[in-house]
This record gives sequence, C-alpha cells and structure tokens, in this order.
Amino acid sequence: MKRDFPGGVVVKEPTKSWNGNTMDFSFKVKKGFVSSKIEGTIQVEDGKIILNSDLPGLIKTFVSDEKISDVVSKQIDTLFVA
Repeated sequence: MKRDFPGGVVVKEPTKSWNGNTMDFSFKVKKGFVSSKIEGTIQVEDGKIILNSDLPGLIKTFVSDEKISDVVSKQIDTLFVA
C-alpha cells in the first residue's frame, strides 16, 4: 500500500515484525537530500494503540513534537475508520 505523506516526505525501506501484540518497525524518511532512519514499536491493546519511538535529533530540530503527533494521529485515523 502506497501512502502519500505531507510536505513531500518519502518513506523508504520499511520493515516490520510481530511478537505477540507488539510490532517492531523501522523505515527511512527522506525529503530532498536529507534522510533519517526511524525505529520503534507499536503495541496493540484492547481499545488502544501505543506507539513508542525515539526520533532522530535532526527531525526534532526541524519539526515540532506537536506537528509529528498531528501527522501520526491523522495517518492512524485513516487506517482505523470507525
């Protein structure tokens, strides 16, 4: 499934593996000549999804925590339409 992300961000080399209700993931994000790797876990519980990831400093330098949270929430909402 190809997804379009805001601001011309391109996602490359996605990986995932499941262990019970926890998914380990990683991918590279690229915009222009700048790229960075993002890794983390997603835990699926009754009625909630818990996302844990330490974002690279380069990303946090240019994108606020609020913007990151907003984009992630919108992407998740498109996957889990009520």
